[in-house]
Amino acid sequence: MEPAQAYTDVPQLLKSVIDGSDIDSWNRIKKKIDYIYNTLDYAFAALERETGFTERISLELKKGKKLLFKPNLVNPTNIDPTTHGEGLGNSACTEWPFTAALMRWFHDKLDVPFNQMALGEAASVTSMVASYFNLAMNLRRTITTEAVIEGRSGDFYGGWGFYFVRKYLVEAHDSSHEDNPMNGFEESVSGKYLPPGTAGNRLMVYDLNRMYDVKGKARTVPVSDGVNFKEIALSKVIVGGEPSDAQDLKDYPGCVLVNVPRLKVHAIDLLTNAVKNLGIGLYPMEVTDSDDPKITKWKYSFPFKMVPGMKTEIPHAVWVPKMDDETGLPLRNERGEYTLTKTGGIAATQVDVIKAAVNQGVFILHVVDAVQAVNVSHTGDGTAVKVPEGLVFASLNPVALDLLCARYCFKTVPMSEARKLQKERALACEFLQKVPIPEVEGHNIVTREGYDSPLLRYGLLAYAESRGLGQQKYYVTGWDVGKKAPLVSLGGHLGWIEEEEFHEMITNQFYYNPSNMLWGLQSTVFAYLDANDLLTGSSYHKEMLDAFDENGDGVLDYDEMGKKGFWHPVLRIGAYGYHLRATEKYGFLRGSFISSRRIKYGNEKWNAEGHDFLKEYQIASAAALAYRMSQTQTETTDPFFPSMTWGKGKWPSLQYAVYAAIVRSIYGTGYPAKVSLSSLYGYAFQYADKKLNYSRYTGSSGTISDPESVSRYIQAVQQGAEQLDFILYVPMGYGSTAGKTTPNVQETEDPERILTARFMHVEEVW
Repeated sequence: MEPAQAYTDVPQLLKSVIDGSDIDSWNRIKKKIDYIYNTLDYAFAALERETGFTERISLELKKGKKLLFKPNLVNPTNIDPTTHGEGLGNSACTEWPFTAALMRWFHDKLDVPFNQMALGEAASVTSMVASYFNLAMNLRRTITTEAVIEGRSGDFYGGWGFYFVRKYLVEAHDSSHEDNPMNGFEESVSGKYLPPGTAGNRLMVYDLNRMYDVKGKARTVPVSDGVNFKEIALSKVIVGGEPSDAQDLKDYPGCVLVNVPRLKVHAIDLLTNAVKNLGIGLYPMEVTDSDDPKITKWKYSFPFKMVPGMKTEIPHAVWVPKMDDETGLPLRNERGEYTLTKTGGIAATQVDVIKAAVNQGVFILHVVDAVQAVNVSHTGDGTAVKVPEGLVFASLNPVALDLLCARYCFKTVPMSEARKLQKERALACEFLQKVPIPEVEGHNIVTREGYDSPLLRYGLLAYAESRGLGQQKYYVTGWDVGKKAPLVSLGGHLGWIEEEEFHEMITNQFYYNPSNMLWGLQSTVFAYLDANDLLTGSSYHKEMLDAFDENGDGVLDYDEMGKKGFWHPVLRIGAYGYHLRATEKYGFLRGSFISSRRIKYGNEKWNAEGHDFLKEYQIASAAALAYRMSQTQTETTDPFFPSMTWGKGKWPSLQYAVYAAIVRSIYGTGYPAKVSLSSLYGYAFQYADKKLNYSRYTGSSGTISDPESVSRYIQAVQQGAEQLDFILYVPMGYGSTAGKTTPNVQETEDPERILTARFMHVEEVW
């Protein structure tokens, strides 16, 4: 479809609707959703011809099951609670206009009444966002997690936007029908829980995370071939009630699951799409083995307190270290080695839970929102790039669907050229991506064009196929609305037919995620390490292989993340930061500080425990920064190796990139020219000003700060103004850059103090 006719500018229109009750803007939004609705029909008509899926859905619904829509709401803040404009979640979540069109299709085409539909999600930060709203926004009402999904509670607007799905469905609804999609909204706002079988004429929203508050919301189901889990606790909204309890089955009849992911790159895995939206997204955050609601030893999330931050307790890598439950840091044995357990990794985590649901008779349809695919970041952290691809995919086979999407995103080389390259280089894959390849030229590292494919190193889909989750073999049928031509596939390549000739559909976007560049863009990173080793005498390539290459083949597959198990503590640190943001008045600052200072654990001299589990991963991350530095439009001398320059296609030394990455965490991306609010220094400065200085610089005691406030403060101190009451302790050599020093910064060799902040008058240490 044409992305501009779909939802690409809905956030700006919705702001006018919220702030000004702009009828014209709302009508334009409705027209866009109508366009998506009409276009969806092409996908479903094609799928119906091939599979007859609607008959199976109708049979399941006749048993009393609910049609449960499961979007991906990794950061449900599409509507900014302050500005009512586009929130960070808009680049992370399945779009609510897409969901509105999808629900209307099932209502209009299959005659499914709205009261037989429901929407449920177990997004990691839903509880955090709700608590953050309640804590930081000075509201007159309590915002429930369901209200976050709705995006509205009384006169408060903020969250995802399901209320506007309801509003659209009401206005697109035949008035002769008795079902009302607005029924159920008040239950969301109040947090009133009704099991699906007792919901009556309501379209309910279910928080699939919160299992502790009402007895009997979850059911532990077996996973007969489970690898990471032999049994998993899941919401009965998904898997239905206890088979031996007639009343429970009546209250919880089960569901037909409509899986609605948004196509995105991922920080750990290759993609987040059909498999991951269920494989991570079905695990509930707030469930324990106890019936006591006061016990918070969560099965799948951390910290073990009210409002956990992330699903850290499900394996995200093969090697998982034994952890200290208080500090969230890994434990070591008497020889100083990390105590590790080998798991099936993130692949087994995902397949286990999907198999658990399927084995309970849950029929699943997968519908991918790729109208705007998401590049660079999947979390809604502000760095994501939304790509107007204009695609919708639907399938009953999540394995084939994810393979098709992966091949589309990571293919930029035409089929004929790729097959020639494949033959010349004996490659196992013909879906190739043009990638930057660093090489030595004189004293510099320059960029030439090369080829790679992360699919060569990615094993999830073959693994999922081996466990019976689906098959990788597929063919495509559909319609290109713009070209008015049929969509097909040839040897797995997506394309269209025009005048009886196949034409490839190739993205013009370079998809990658900086967080896993060592695995995703391996040819790029290894070439950079080789060039850097040659010019500077380093041995970084060997260090990376020694750290991660378990089978010794010189290639790092996605499962080879090393035996330090770094992802588990990294996720726990991040989860604790999210928890603080939700539970402390200034947690939005302290939580961000705690999450950012994880760089302490890349150097054993920077923390009292002597941890270095992030050492090698920080080097890999610095390579991603070096790539971005090579793309700058100015050429600059490398301070570590003055014979080298970087920018305009030239790469800095990796030694300088490692240093620069740490400096950016401490001071922000613009240092030394400018210190950023989003940095260790910036978080400490804001706290000192807001809590101890009447917000004289930041301008508000709340979450918003004047973006120029830290610059004005530093300038004021340089002109003789009194310093604020804080000290940020940094490692030796990081207190000044390019001859510039920053007030309130003190260098130290004390590992207890490095990358901590001290606020003297309140005797508080971060």
